[in-house]
Amino acid sequence: MELLGPAPHDSSRQSREDQGFSRADFTIDWDSESAVCPGGHRSFEWWEQKHHRNGTPVLKVFFSAEHCRPCPKQTWCTKPPSGRRGRGITFLPRERHEALEAVRQAQETDEWKHRYAIRAGVEGTISQAIRVTALRRTRYRNLPTTRLGHVFAATALNLTRIDRWLTGTPLRGTRTSHLESLMLAA
Repeated sequence: MELLGPAPHDSSRQSREDQGFSRADFTIDWDSESAVCPGGHRSFEWWEQKHHRNGTPVLKVFFSAEHCRPCPKQTWCTKPPSGRRGRGITFLPRERHEALEAVRQAQETDEWKHRYAIRAGVEGTISQAIRVTALRRTRYRNLPTTRLGHVFAATALNLTRIDRWLTGTPLRGTRTSHLESLMLAA
């Protein structure tokens, strides 16, 4: 079984604002436990943190402020450093980092987008089943009648879809949330 879904994008300030060097612009030397910045400077501090705030083990990499302050690329990299540390970067451990980067590269291909479009169709079907037949909760207490209720719900969905296909009723677009409709009205 394969889990198919979009990988989260880089959440660093530089990547979010699309100004400057993101994590992908840094070269990681896993064997010597250091990183090299786009300016060519090597990190001076590398340490493993057992748990990030969400419970994931991470690696923290810091560059020296001595290199960051005079660097001509400093405005694209970090805020003016104070103290002995310059730019700091947080990485996942090697195996997880490489897997995440591989998924990020794969999701840019047309093959991945086609496979993900199939998933979107399945999720649309599940959403329709939940909205039309209230499938999240059962009206019955025992398993055989609950199963029968699910069979009836699936039959009703199929009849609804057949009717739409025969009458040529177009599929609805993506629903707009209440908050989004308020924002559009303003």
